Amino acid sequence: MTTPPDTIRPGDRLPDDESLLAWARFLHQQVDARKVSLWITFLDADDRTLPVVVPIDDVPASPDHEIVTNLVGVLRDVLDDQAPGGSAVLMLERPGTEAVTAGDALWFSALHAFAARCGVRLRGVFLATGRHVRPLTPDDVGG
Repeated sequence: MTTPPDTIRPGDRLPDDESLLAWARFLHQQVDARKVSLWITFLDADDRTLPVVVPIDDVPASPDHEIVTNLVGVLRDVLDDQAPGGSAVLMLERPGTEAVTAGDALWFSALHAFAARCGVRLRGVFLATGRHVRPLTPDDVGG
């Protein structure tokens, strides 16, 4: 298991899966989540972090069309304005076990599908539960 770094600063490069997982672990800090939240950061075209991390608290356990549409629209606007050619990294944080739930799978599938339709590049989607952080992958959702 990779130990989370003490800090990830704006401008740090996250060029590979290992560094993206380190970002997610740094953000989660092994805190037991009490609600479902979605964390977002943005990378420029050189995979450098922008100086913003956006937490969205109290998201539903399963996404609906309006939430995903609005969220991906905001991701597209930020990337177009602040990081052309860049990407977004997301972490779904929720209470419960580390097993992937139907809601987790729906979030992953909806985010990837709508992002692809809108030309938004997602570099990673992570799941944080209890003391565990892991990437969500197509294999987790039957894809």
